[in-house]
Amino acid sequence: MANMKLEAPWYTYQKKVAALFAEDNDIKVNGIYDLDNDIDGANYGFDIEVRKHDKFIALDRAMKKRIEFGNVKLKITLYDEENNGIDDTLNVFSLIFSGNPIMKDVKTIIDNVGVHHNYVRFAPKVVQFFNDDLSDYNGNWSGLAADICKEVFNQVDTYFCTASIDEG
Repeated sequence: MANMKLEAPWYTYQKKVAALFAEDNDIKVNGIYDLDNDIDGANYGFDIEVRKHDKFIALDRAMKKRIEFGNVKLKITLYDEENNGIDDTLNVFSLIFSGNPIMKDVKTIIDNVGVHHNYVRFAPKVVQFFNDDLSDYNGNWSGLAADICKEVFNQVDTYFCTASIDEG
């Protein structure tokens, strides 16, 4: 306990994004770095390397790239490592999470007045990482992928949720 300290929220945010894609071989989330003379006025940043162009396009459209924590600004830079393909994505989140076992599926329902509702459903398992969290005995942050997505992505017409445990 003598070495415990509170983690800055921009580090926690980066860890959430890294945990969200930890099992995805197409996406690599790098660590936080200082931005001394950033043109946008950001204080810190981190990079995300995307190995498939269609995932890059989907992430680029959906992900927040500038987050403010009081007077501290965090900048996220995406890198397209494949740099080919077409700029036409029918389902952004299917592409972002394709091949990532953290996502269960994507579903669309039509309600009784004909409105479409899109759901990205995640596996019912806890995402956890060490975060110097004094409120947790082990210093971990624990949560659900759906909750991280609500924080990380621009949520326009898609709901993030956790699949039922009973579905297996």
